[in-house]
Amino acid sequence: MQSATQAFEKLKSLTGTWRGSSPYGKDIRLTYEVTGNDSALIERYRHYWHGKLMDEEMVTLYHLSGEDLVLTHYCTLGNQPKMRAMLDVADDVIFEYVGASNLTHPDALKMTGVAFHFIDEDRITQTWKWDGEKKYVRPENRSDDFDDIPDSGEGVDTFTLTRVRE
Repeated sequence: MQSATQAFEKLKSLTGTWRGSSPYGKDIRLTYEVTGNDSALIERYRHYWHGKLMDEEMVTLYHLSGEDLVLTHYCTLGNQPKMRAMLDVADDVIFEYVGASNLTHPDALKMTGVAFHFIDEDRITQTWKWDGEKKYVRPENRSDDFDDIPDSGEGVDTFTLTRVRE
C-alpha cells in the first residue's frame, strides 16, 4: 500500500508532454507541470480532431490535502468533479468521485473516476470514467467529440500514452 505522498510523487514524475490514443481512435495530448512550490500538479488535456490539435482544453489539478491525494477536474462540460485517491492499490493511482460543483442537475453527465497505470517511465495508461445523462449538458459546453458519449449511463475512455521526448 502506498501513501498519498508516494502516489503524488508518482504523478509528479509525469512532468512533461505525453501523446496517446484510445482504442476508438481518439488522439490526445497531455502536459503535466508542477506548480505552487512543488505542492500541485497541473494536467492539461487537449485532443486532436481530424489531425488538428484543438484549442479547447480541460485542466485537472492534483494536490495533497492532509492525508489525502485529491483532484479537481475542470471539464469542458462546465462542471468541476472532485475525486480522492484510493491508496489500497500497490502501483496504480486510482481516484474515485466524491462530489462536484456547477452541476446543472444531480444526474448531469460528469467524470467519476480516473486510474493511472504506470507501465514504465515513458508509458502509462489513463482510464477516465463518467456517469450521468447528457441531456443536462448546456449547449455551449458540447464539444466536437460530444457525440461519442452515450445519452446516459456509465462509460470509460482508456488512453495509452507515451512520453514525448523533446
